[in-house]
Amino acid sequence: MCSYKGDRITVTYRNDNKGDYILLREPYCLKCAYPGVTTDLCSWHWDDYGFERIYAMGAYLSPDTPEGRNDLLSKHIRGLKMYPRYATPLGLGLVECIRGRYSELLKMDLIVPIPLFDTELKKSRDPVGVVYNQSAELSMVISKGINILYTEVLKKTREQKMKKLTRAQRKEAVEGLYRIRECGERKVSGKKILLVDDVSTSGATASECSQVLINAGAEIVNVLVAGRDIIVGV
Repeated sequence: MCSYKGDRITVTYRNDNKGDYILLREPYCLKCAYPGVTTDLCSWHWDDYGFERIYAMGAYLSPDTPEGRNDLLSKHIRGLKMYPRYATPLGLGLVECIRGRYSELLKMDLIVPIPLFDTELKKSRDPVGVVYNQSAELSMVISKGINILYTEVLKKTREQKMKKLTRAQRKEAVEGLYRIRECGERKVSGKKILLVDDVSTSGATASECSQVLINAGAEIVNVLVAGRDIIVGV
């Protein structure tokens, strides 16, 4: 269970308080959600394209810092890369964040997850070993919470790791990396799309996926992420 409390989302499980997801605090960019800077002074989104805006629940903090090791939102985002069950608190937190802070997203028509290539799918570290895409897991929880249809209409054409790439390299790497699936144009044509991912770092993936959806006939694309990465030097 998650509950919105102004500047945070309180996470509970079976009446046990697990802690709080700290929401983005002003100032933050109203285009790319980068923390600590106003939109007019933000230099992070100058080469972004395709989407109208990135909406983030909170900042994603590196585990290399004490703050990142103790931040519940960041710990759960990392947990989602190992266990699909973390999609439940994160997804419910995003639902509460939409209702309490980003209510305009309730007017979107369709939820679309960022796709992974088959070789990039996560394998749960529990004995069951379920194979999954963390963005799709989040999308399913959000879809149920706000009653907006979820569909996987995007396809990733090849394996492409981003972790060690610079911002410029990421922008180059995503060119042609995503496509619309067969019959996908019919599903997205004229629709307001909410594109979902766990973390936004450089905006490269969000930009390219958004542009593919726009080219397929989508009216607008907004992006929703659990965490906005604030690692410097990407």
